[in-house]
Amino acid sequence: MNPSDGGNPYESPLSAVADAPVEAAALTPATKLRRFVHWMIDRLIVVGIIFLGMVAAGIVGGDEVLDWVEQLPWWQDQLIGFAVIIVYYTLMEGATGTTIGKLLTGTRVVDEAGRPITFGQALLRSLSRIVPFEAFSILFADDDDPRGWHDRWPRTRVVLKRRAAALPA
Repeated sequence: MNPSDGGNPYESPLSAVADAPVEAAALTPATKLRRFVHWMIDRLIVVGIIFLGMVAAGIVGGDEVLDWVEQLPWWQDQLIGFAVIIVYYTLMEGATGTTIGKLLTGTRVVDEAGRPITFGQALLRSLSRIVPFEAFSILFADDDDPRGWHDRWPRTRVVLKRRAAALPA
């Protein structure tokens, strides 16, 4: 920018880099095996969160709370599990685009254009995970693009964190 034009010579130049589309072809989809591994890790994390919650409830509330937890009907037990899944995945993926399992397997969640996902997309992904038989939607998905319902409905994909290196010509 020229100071004689009346503009600020110290102002950062404006560019449309943020609006430039990311080539979807540059994204490498995570394989079914890698996705299964990060699912198992995240499932263990969710169980650990529930366990720690029960330990904390026992410490704070004593035997009465532990007796109450033991008497919960199966459907209330399931609701607690669903709530933890929704909170864990929504917060982790909405804030960072990853979960602990995804961090350990080198993957991340992006939208279909390769941009970070929104909290709305993260919430829809989380809600989709509690649909019965949703886990099988990846099992029967195309091997080249293994996307389950929790990917298709919010229009997201799980990709490798680093793009595959291009071979020299």
